[in-house]
Amino acid sequence: MFRASGLTSLSIAGLLLAAASGCSDFQSSFAPSKRTLALIPEAQTGQQGAPGVTPLVDEKFGDPQHLKAWMKLPVEWGGKASSVSAFEAGDQPLIRLTVDEESPLPEKAGRLVFTSGTLAGKSFEITSWDSSAGTAILASAPETAPEAGDSCTVDAGSLLQSGRVLYMRHCSHCHGTAGDGNGPTAQYLYPKPRDYRHGVFKFTSTIDSSRATRDDLLRVLKYGIPGTYMPSFLLMKDEELHALVEYVRFLAMRGEYERKLVNELASDYSSKAVESRLQSESRGDVVKELQEFLGEEMAGIAESAGDELAETWTVSEAEESRVAPSVPRVEDTPESRQRGRDLYLGKALNCANCHGIDGAGNGPQTIAFEKNPETDELYGEAGLHDVWGNLNQPRNLQTGIFRGGRRPIDVFNRIYAGIKGSSMPAFKNTPHEDIWHVVNYVLSLQFESEPGAAGTAPAEAVASAADGSQN
Repeated sequence: MFRASGLTSLSIAGLLLAAASGCSDFQSSFAPSKRTLALIPEAQTGQQGAPGVTPLVDEKFGDPQHLKAWMKLPVEWGGKASSVSAFEAGDQPLIRLTVDEESPLPEKAGRLVFTSGTLAGKSFEITSWDSSAGTAILASAPETAPEAGDSCTVDAGSLLQSGRVLYMRHCSHCHGTAGDGNGPTAQYLYPKPRDYRHGVFKFTSTIDSSRATRDDLLRVLKYGIPGTYMPSFLLMKDEELHALVEYVRFLAMRGEYERKLVNELASDYSSKAVESRLQSESRGDVVKELQEFLGEEMAGIAESAGDELAETWTVSEAEESRVAPSVPRVEDTPESRQRGRDLYLGKALNCANCHGIDGAGNGPQTIAFEKNPETDELYGEAGLHDVWGNLNQPRNLQTGIFRGGRRPIDVFNRIYAGIKGSSMPAFKNTPHEDIWHVVNYVLSLQFESEPGAAGTAPAEAVASAADGSQN
């Protein structure tokens, strides 16, 4: 697959997808976030030629019908890399590409994108294509003739286009066109579908500071998330799953980029901030200040945000970002489970504070009132909340249902790195042997209320049965 780095935004051939009703002129869009909409209009759209948040995001990512590839981002856009061997100008400009029998060109191609030479960053529609000969007739003549050896990509963006079609067909009704978790069926689901725009995915194999890997997203697609409405797509072809993973990553990076831009403006140019400023300033002065900021500083900030985004997602794929137990799993014995229970209840981990003494998800934090970091006020309902503002009920460990997977290594990952975006913290400084003891204890809870008590009914169940016999 084609990957590249750089600062050029390459337009990918637009792909129109009809709505489920079959309406051929259906146009979808990437809805701006609530935080973007909370900015004053001039900060959202820009002022006198200086772009605001929305046009800056659109410039780099496009809209659903005309996606754009920001080449610095670590996304596999799709296409086949090649190079020019000859060019023939004329009414039907023809380009001959290098043909490698061991790595053949795609049988079908609709677009050619140059990645080096005088035409670097330019995209051309292909009207006639012969993969065996490596010849392409272009719909329009290049302004300058490409030279032999110039690199290009055939059918650039094909993987992302394929992922977008699959996403709209299988995922958008829950996760929304923009990946905001607000599709038409989302209102009926609990827990809410994931909002990708934070760049945060809960169940990963990476350390607490890293993003999800491709393998993490692939695992969720293949096996779903038990206990939620996220289904398994195990019957999908591998190439389809791969395309979906890349498109979800694309949406996540787009949303995270939007958040970074908003963060630069929100403190001074949100509607609430401007309302407060108007007590001592005129709106005209505020807008003039904003215009100067957008015109003089925002372009550099936008590029730096893209660099940071690319670095963050690239690092997540590195081996050093993976959770790697330093010792093998401790043997699952009654003694290990007892040690795990002691750690679970101890002050260092204090798992019972959220999950409850018996692991039923009913710890004292479930009835406490948290402060909302967005508003600096208490939430309206008691309990823990995630970064999306949703009530975050601690897992009832007695059910044996683990949303991030029930393999021992999955539970180890959850304890070591926490659950990203949730109130489940990381315990990365805990000795790995101790984490394995807790894993053994947690995995035993669906079978016995206390280590070594298999076959004995929990005290609550005995009391309940006694109460029932007296009625």
